[in-house]
Amino acid sequence: MEAWQWVLTGVVAVLVAAIIPYLILKYAYRRPMPNVLMYLFYIFMFWTWIFAIYETPGKRREKLKKAGVSKGQVMVDLGCGLGRFTILAARIVGAEGKVYALDIHPLNTAIVAARIGIGGLENVSVLHADCCATQLPDKAMDLIFINDAFHEFDKVVCLKEAARILKADGILAIDEHEMKEDKLLGIVERANLFTLIEKEKRLYKFKPMGEG
Repeated sequence: MEAWQWVLTGVVAVLVAAIIPYLILKYAYRRPMPNVLMYLFYIFMFWTWIFAIYETPGKRREKLKKAGVSKGQVMVDLGCGLGRFTILAARIVGAEGKVYALDIHPLNTAIVAARIGIGGLENVSVLHADCCATQLPDKAMDLIFINDAFHEFDKVVCLKEAARILKADGILAIDEHEMKEDKLLGIVERANLFTLIEKEKRLYKFKPMGEG
């Protein structure tokens, strides 16, 4: 075949491989799915793979520890995406801890659930939910971790939900690269729910208001 025919065949094969899971999730499992064009756009967003290569497991583990993740904690990876931090967090908190992987995109939660099954992790629960209505109990989380997703949320409502589910001595850790620092800190300050306790580069750690 000509070179263009090989390219065309490859593109068609990739599209077919992407569409099949979409059809299964939408019609077999009755999951709420986005428009098929948005779905394909999301699948092929190249930055997902760039981050996967750039941010090695070692760097991600270091970021989690700087965020305050430790053995025995109960935490939520809010806007977990494909679970790049979820799996590592589950290993850090160990069998005595618990990680909730929450995302609003059904494809993300399906992929995370598959990864958990393959990895045999028993201390992770996957939640298909909105960050503003997590379905988690009051004052149950030791730590809330948000990696580069806060800019996509309904921010004030998300902060209110975070304050509801976070323990009085818990930590809200936000690693954010899409928002300017002044804007992020201004939103948190105006919400009047959290106080900044530590900052390293673009990782911000907050405690619930009123804690000493």
